[in-house]
Amino acid sequence: MQSYNPQNSLAATTSYSEQEIICICESLFNEGLQTGRTEQLATFIYNLPQCYQNIESALKAQALVYFTQQNWKMLYRVLECHKFSPHNHTVLQNLWLDAHYKEAEKTKERELGAVCKYRIRKKNPFPNTIWDGEETNYCFKSKSRNVLRDAYKRCQYPSVDEKRKLAQQTELSIIQVSNWFKNKRQRERAAGQLDRSSARSNDSDDGSSGCESKPPMNIDSPVPPALPNTFDIPQYYPPYAFAAPPCEFSYIQSL
Repeated sequence: MQSYNPQNSLAATTSYSEQEIICICESLFNEGLQTGRTEQLATFIYNLPQCYQNIESALKAQALVYFTQQNWKMLYRVLECHKFSPHNHTVLQNLWLDAHYKEAEKTKERELGAVCKYRIRKKNPFPNTIWDGEETNYCFKSKSRNVLRDAYKRCQYPSVDEKRKLAQQTELSIIQVSNWFKNKRQRERAAGQLDRSSARSNDSDDGSSGCESKPPMNIDSPVPPALPNTFDIPQYYPPYAFAAPPCEFSYIQSL
């Protein structure tokens, strides 16, 4: 089996099959995300035959190369002009946002604050090519929030098993579900809407089963230190994580 040699890239790229090219692009793409180095990926992509230039894996690789080169105009063009599969949306959305952030930082010559980043996101929404079109609120899709609201009406203190089921239904983590319920109770308690008689003496949301309240704490026992306040707003920009498809080509080992 041939190995990819950047010094003879033109001959190598023309001799690979389409499946082999996809596998190489995915492997080099993941390596570029982790290391920030895309020279080898750029050499491979730029020497691909024209018939392979519009393969989704090749287009995704082009986007990453343009990002590392800070060629924002070409990056946006690739993302806006080609439809990508849903499993690629997250990583490409991150490229889209980070590119706009870095472009603004270079213009302003300073790091951006949370408010400035929020304005950039509002001003530069994802194109439909990398977005399913569903509105989000603090990274929670509308259908996910509706599922959580319906569950909250049934029980304000869901059990661990119930949280796990909700996490599967909403495609959120169990921690996100737990924090959403905790903050929902805090907001209603602040507004006087939560029934205080049903509120627990320790609202740590530790996942006790059912909706039963905990027994009162012994006032003679030492009081544990207060935990820091947590919010249900998940990190807007999750770390890049893209699992390459299974590949058994031996030449990948020599990349």
